Amino acid sequence: MQALSALRETGIDVRLDEPDPASADRSLDADLTVTSPQVEERFVVKVKQRAPYPNELPQLDPAREAARQAGAHPLLVVPFVTEPLGAALTEAGWSWADGQGNFDLRAPGLLLRQRRTTTPPKPRRTGLPGGSGSLAIVRALIRHRPDDEELGASALAGLAGVSQPRASQVLTQLQRLDLVDRRRRGWAPDRAALLDRFLAEYRGPGGSARHLYSLDPVTDVAVRAASTGRPRDVVVSADVGPDLLAPWRRPSVAILYTVRPVDERSLGLVEAQGADHANVIVRAPADRSVFRDPPLLVEVGGVEVALADESQLIWDLHDLGGTDRLEAAGRLREWLLHP
Repeated sequence: MQALSALRETGIDVRLDEPDPASADRSLDADLTVTSPQVEERFVVKVKQRAPYPNELPQLDPAREAARQAGAHPLLVVPFVTEPLGAALTEAGWSWADGQGNFDLRAPGLLLRQRRTTTPPKPRRTGLPGGSGSLAIVRALIRHRPDDEELGASALAGLAGVSQPRASQVLTQLQRLDLVDRRRRGWAPDRAALLDRFLAEYRGPGGSARHLYSLDPVTDVAVRAASTGRPRDVVVSADVGPDLLAPWRRPSVAILYTVRPVDERSLGLVEAQGADHANVIVRAPADRSVFRDPPLLVEVGGVEVALADESQLIWDLHDLGGTDRLEAAGRLREWLLHP
């Protein structure tokens, strides 16, 4: 309805109808007729509760083709469309609209475009529990593989460094949100829903950050930093970490999370003129759940490199932004949820 209101505010006549019963795809949600003095065009609407990643667009091909077979244009409606995703949707043949008043509708003789905001909306209510210990439980549930032994409250408490009663409280809260199910031997998470909820609500690692610059490839910098202490002293996040797990392109930024000061000179780093000029970001996070337990280790040139928690890798890709990183986040999500 918010997307419909934004379209009507342009002065264009917009009519929303129930979907055509003869549609080849019963999952299509509505018919939308757009009328201007010059043209009248029909769109078939597909509504999704989460914006797709670019690598997920092929999964929407059947709905797009069903719209075209019905003599209409496909229109995707989601809560929020970033600029990179909007470009990808247009290239894939979709018109789109979101709940923030952004839209791009295309048909012969018709072009309606509007970008009100480039910033995703903040959740009105934070449902996930906060604090490093509680978030460590959430992260452990996200990366819990279906064929792994079911996790009980005591095991999760040990992983997160919290008390067993606190772990039980977190699990009960997640159960109320329909994100975990209680089983006879433990808890079974809805990993995809839990990850999406985390990405939508997480407010960042907090703490302090230094913006630095290196003439060396950022992967080399990250490997050198990771080799200077214990595995949990320095962990590597985007862009380098995701590339080591699911190669996507040459990394241009390295985010390092550290529990101790980093010797910048030994790493060949100098202070950047500003955040926009930095290619190495060193963070001392307030949220210690970014440090995965047990560490996620990847061998690079004979050196074991510890990576940040997988959910943090994906969040940092989103936070850095850009079409390539959104694509990488989608690939990493598939790698995490469907190994």
